[in-house]
Amino acid sequence: MRTKLKSIILASTFVLIGICISCNATSNLEKGSNSSAIDGVWELSHFYNLGNGDTLSVDTSKVQHKIYLDGHVIWNTDPAEDASEWHGYGTYTFKNDTITETLTSMSKSMQSDVNTYVIPIERSNNTYKQVNTYERNDTIFQNIEIYKKLN
Repeated sequence: MRTKLKSIILASTFVLIGICISCNATSNLEKGSNSSAIDGVWELSHFYNLGNGDTLSVDTSKVQHKIYLDGHVIWNTDPAEDASEWHGYGTYTFKNDTITETLTSMSKSMQSDVNTYVIPIERSNNTYKQVNTYERNDTIFQNIEIYKKLN
């Protein structure tokens, strides 16, 4: 009788663990269903800088990475020529081909009153393109970054 009771308790424990794992996996899929398409390690492959629609520079040697995972983002690049560091960490959401990054920790060179970035992207299987537009004096600049997925 004792052995049978132990077997029932053990089997019930395994069933409950299986249910909990299944519920957690379903919950993570539902929570991350929009982010799963962007989750992964991304490497910059092309960087274009435009001024009023004219190409000012093209760089395919710039080293820059973004890692999106479970609602978190970490971003880094090689130091600039002046040795300034550029990196950040925070959270993100991905919905309707728009990434919204909220950086909570960043290099001194990135610190400003703005820590949330809304980034519309164009996505294909293993690449995405983001365009950052800003204005200085009478010139409209665009930084176009094309990332390839590494994993």
